[in-house]
Amino acid sequence: MNKIDLQIHSTSSDGKYPPRELVEMSKNSGLETIAVTDHDTVAGLNEAVSAGKELGLKVIPGIEITSKHEDKEIHILGYGINFEGDKVKKLLVDFKLDRIRRAREMVIRLKKQGFDIEFGDVLREANEAVVARPHIALAILKNEKNKEKLGSISTVHDFIENFIVLGKKAYVERKYVPASRTTSFIHEMRGVAVWSHPAIHYEKDYPLLEEHLKSLVRLGIDGVEAFNPSQTEDETEFLLSVSRQYKLIYTAGSDFHREEEHLRDPSDQRPAQHVGDFKTFGYSLEEILPNLKLALDKRGNKTDQ
Repeated sequence: MNKIDLQIHSTSSDGKYPPRELVEMSKNSGLETIAVTDHDTVAGLNEAVSAGKELGLKVIPGIEITSKHEDKEIHILGYGINFEGDKVKKLLVDFKLDRIRRAREMVIRLKKQGFDIEFGDVLREANEAVVARPHIALAILKNEKNKEKLGSISTVHDFIENFIVLGKKAYVERKYVPASRTTSFIHEMRGVAVWSHPAIHYEKDYPLLEEHLKSLVRLGIDGVEAFNPSQTEDETEFLLSVSRQYKLIYTAGSDFHREEEHLRDPSDQRPAQHVGDFKTFGYSLEEILPNLKLALDKRGNKTDQ
């Protein structure tokens, strides 16, 4: 059983469970340290950190920011961030407005494909969270009028993969923040910037992945997420190797959003079924937290994490 999970999502973005409930789930699962890293928002961090102190679980405040680098969408995790400044709030308002624009356009396109959905349905699913694709999926899946058109599709993950990912008619591209700006922004918050699930979209093209990593190192990236359910054993081995080569930290996270059954592909990769759900392939995770603490110290962030 893993003792750490440094990528978990709550209802503040596209996860299913409120921050406090995630902390309770993590504590009950035997985890000792987690990071709540919602997409483009810090709205749930106060609740998560407070619950962690109450329940005796270390909660590292984090964020996952969607960015663009070398014409690829990448996600950058910010760990140990100071999330209460005015500069942070202004940038995150911009993120929220763009997510609303994007979701509204996807709803229009899905309606043209014959789905019964209104943007108000999506807002109800999001509640006060930043609007995300799972909220669109839930609005459609819960509407009985869509049952025939959905066919065998019954989960959020499967709906997204079939209708609102890059290459599908209803997909709408977001306005990306350059990776250089994201990295600087995280450092301004005295956080550590880590490339989230780097192997996604590279299809084992390791020379290209390394080339893009080197350019991110020049921008100041601090580390890579080596352990993640979306990455195979050889991808993990590669990421551990380049982290040593370029003197980067490495982290581990489940990228947990919700408990939901998924079909496994031939490589046995699938979204996490619960907090802490990722393979280590026999590698030790003991260096992760001490090295993260050292990286935070270098950013002037004295933390007990």
